[in-house]
Amino acid sequence: MNASIIITVCALLLLAYVFDVTSSKTRIPSVILLLTLGWLVKKATVLLHIPIPNLEGTLPLIGTIGLILIVLDGSLELELKKEKSP
Repeated sequence: MNASIIITVCALLLLAYVFDVTSSKTRIPSVILLLTLGWLVKKATVLLHIPIPNLEGTLPLIGTIGLILIVLDGSLELELKKEKSP
């Protein structure tokens, strides 16, 4: 793999961690910040004419794993209490 790709992926992972830590203070869900980051990265690659490899074969798998992670992240924020039960 190219070193710049590895550095970019690591930087994006660090940004995702920063979003997760700061989401409690900003009251903006980290999922929204991550979606915005993905949109901005896509716009930057188009603007800077950076070639993106064809991911048509693996994109459904990556999307499914992403959706599962989003649901699991949302389930971690649920609180079960006796007062809430009917």
